[in-house]
Amino acid sequence: MRITLLGGTGNIGEGLALRWAPKHDVVIGSRSAEKAEEAAISCESRLRTEGITCELYGEENAQAITHSDVVVLALQYQFAIATAVAIKDQLGGNAIVISPVVPMTKDGFLRYVPADKYGSAAVEIQDILSNNNVVSAFHTTPAARLIDLKDKLGLDVLVCGSEQPKATVMELIKDIEGLAPFDAGPLEASYMVESITPLLINVSARNRLKNSSIRIIGQSIE
Repeated sequence: MRITLLGGTGNIGEGLALRWAPKHDVVIGSRSAEKAEEAAISCESRLRTEGITCELYGEENAQAITHSDVVVLALQYQFAIATAVAIKDQLGGNAIVISPVVPMTKDGFLRYVPADKYGSAAVEIQDILSNNNVVSAFHTTPAARLIDLKDKLGLDVLVCGSEQPKATVMELIKDIEGLAPFDAGPLEASYMVESITPLLINVSARNRLKNSSIRIIGQSIE
């Protein structure tokens, strides 16, 4: 698949680029084509040190989304919303949009603060990109662990969205060794998953942890 990472020059975008590039066509998007190209070259170099040869591409956002099967908004909330508005008339209707976006602010500790009208970043992005299916995922996946290619991960990923696009995203998550996707419901349930991000960061700060995440533990129902 052709996967475009808008904000691919940031940590979560870089981590996903490194993990997906061996199996998919990965395009790193940025407001600056030069920065995007530099990030793509850097990822290729990192992968070569692990004995993996593949080609990544770096392009300005509008060009990067052309013919994309999947677009990831790997951006902070305010930039993700602005980027969604900027690309909405250029993004093909068949492209699935993945939102790992979390609206939060720091006031003594990190707080989850979605817009009152929407209740979650993913629902807000879906309202903007009404011709596309938005799926929320990767809110509890530490970027630093994705970037460390020696990290075996062993993490779970909660995924929200409509059934068919959600199934596609869950298969993409399985393509990253060490990540296991879990169906967390429709897109409207995204607020529950998004709010875990500031919770994990707050717990980490108070307990001297880093890169904390979650695992889903339970017994299978036969």
